[in-house]
Amino acid sequence: MSEVDASGVESRTIAEVQASTRFLLKSFKAKMAALKDCGPEIMALLRFGVDLNAAASTAERFFGTDSIGYLAIDGTNSVDQQLDLIVFYVGAFAYSGTVTFREGGVEVGAPHAADDGLSASAAIPLSEEDAAQVFGQKRESGVEVDQERLPNALMHVAEYYLAYRGVSGDSTMKIVLLDRTLAGDVAHLVWSTRDFIRDRQCVLEGIDTPSGRVTALDLELARMLLPNLELATPAPRSQLLKFAAVLALFSGESLTAAELVDRLGADPKWTDRLNDDLIELDKRFGGFEQTSPGFRLKPGTSAYWERVLGATLAVAKHVFAPEEGHPLRVKKGVSERWVTADDLDFMVLVLIRALTRKAWSDGILPLGFIKDTNAFELVKAVVPILGQAGLIKSAGRFPNFNSDKMLLQTNSVVNAADIPTPWYTPEIDAAFRTVAPLDGHDLAAAGVRVNGAFENVIYQERVYLKSYIQLWSSGSTPSVRSHVFTYDRPVYPGYDHWDEVTLFNKDGPAEVKIHPVLHFLRGSGLTNMVMAMLTEMGKEVIPEALGHNYPLFLADKKAKSILEETRQAYLGAVAIEMAKSDLDQQVLFSRRFRDYRSQIEGRRRGG
Repeated sequence: MSEVDASGVESRTIAEVQASTRFLLKSFKAKMAALKDCGPEIMALLRFGVDLNAAASTAERFFGTDSIGYLAIDGTNSVDQQLDLIVFYVGAFAYSGTVTFREGGVEVGAPHAADDGLSASAAIPLSEEDAAQVFGQKRESGVEVDQERLPNALMHVAEYYLAYRGVSGDSTMKIVLLDRTLAGDVAHLVWSTRDFIRDRQCVLEGIDTPSGRVTALDLELARMLLPNLELATPAPRSQLLKFAAVLALFSGESLTAAELVDRLGADPKWTDRLNDDLIELDKRFGGFEQTSPGFRLKPGTSAYWERVLGATLAVAKHVFAPEEGHPLRVKKGVSERWVTADDLDFMVLVLIRALTRKAWSDGILPLGFIKDTNAFELVKAVVPILGQAGLIKSAGRFPNFNSDKMLLQTNSVVNAADIPTPWYTPEIDAAFRTVAPLDGHDLAAAGVRVNGAFENVIYQERVYLKSYIQLWSSGSTPSVRSHVFTYDRPVYPGYDHWDEVTLFNKDGPAEVKIHPVLHFLRGSGLTNMVMAMLTEMGKEVIPEALGHNYPLFLADKKAKSILEETRQAYLGAVAIEMAKSDLDQQVLFSRRFRDYRSQIEGRRRGG
């Protein structure tokens, strides 16, 4: 290409970029102007300040004491190439301290690095020829290999494994802060692992535990069943009905589908579908002693959770502290097999379930603290539902931002004078993420008609809830403020309520009532307690931590610093072992062509 041609391309490119940038800036300015007009409507979604005396009272009731320990856990990972080997590193580390709730204030003890027992890390070499088998994903065009998938899955396992170990090994540790979204991870993993479990591919199946050998039915129940009788979960509807029925069959009785529907309080129109679903469940996974005239489970089925959790903890221990062999190779009988990224994803789901169960049984408070999110259920689902239920005036439309966070963040700056910090949105059920409200008010005051956002499936309600929060703003310049963050936590009977709105979903032959958690008309004492603690933890005068969460900030710094300290060491160890090997080194130099080409081009540019 001539110099003239190159100059023309450059000029045209600059002009196109400038025009596109002007368009985006004009669009954003229009959204900001619209926010001034709908500011009062957004204000209806915000709650301000905290009641410190009430927070102390709630803490005493919830934890049984006014002073408890906390863990803040974060992780990191890296990927390096050593000839034909890919070396993955993952690590999760914790900072701990105490939180004391007093009348008139919250005292957060100085965070300190937890001992080495509260860490989980691994440096794992893997040959490229094994990559597709360990973390490849099947696509229509073949197997797709994404190098980031394995370390991300390993890091998530490390964080939740560390969290579960932390609260299991110390009865004073009652609060767990995670740089993860509990509800988001569960909602994703429940469906992404479905076919994997149904295809009988999970490494956990067949592992022997003190409670027996893990079965295919055990894994399917662990994937979907998170029972809490006080929260009436699982709800007897749609895709959840057969699991609610299995829970009822744990009694050892033989019950027909009609008897199960009656006992569960489900719509009788579901009877035939439930009968078919239970027969299909038995054909696919086994586990039933009889299916006619009534359904009866085999003895010991109710111990499914102990078996699955035991196997998960055993494999996680091997990954992060192997006594011998490769961290991702486990023995099953006389053979060995790889622990794949799909296996790790399922283990993450099990560990979140385990943490949630422990939260309910032992009065523990796990909090997912999310820095960035593209969720938009507040505006797309909750606001229209509140409008149709007559709880807010919805005369105007909010500007079309790409996420709830972006809307709330921009609004807090545009209308800064009217929005003091700290503030939070009413806590909403994680199920709203999968709800699509329908137009019309044919139900009058009875409730709001909705569909599932995808294939009319609505996620289990009354398990997790979330809120958007902003903790800090400048006293002298209110428009200078911290980011909007999100936290989510489990729902707790006796503290959270689900009587403010009823959703109606036409699903198959029946119309189902859904009662999600919504703290719009009245809040929860736990919300106030959480906000009091997070506000105090967000006051550290470090620019990148101000209004964030200081213990999590430190855990993140520790994870990254340990990676930098150990990276050269574990890469050196891999290099030494390769050099000592009597394997013909030439076979390890067969790199991918694009890597070879990049290397040659780099040398050429370098002279």
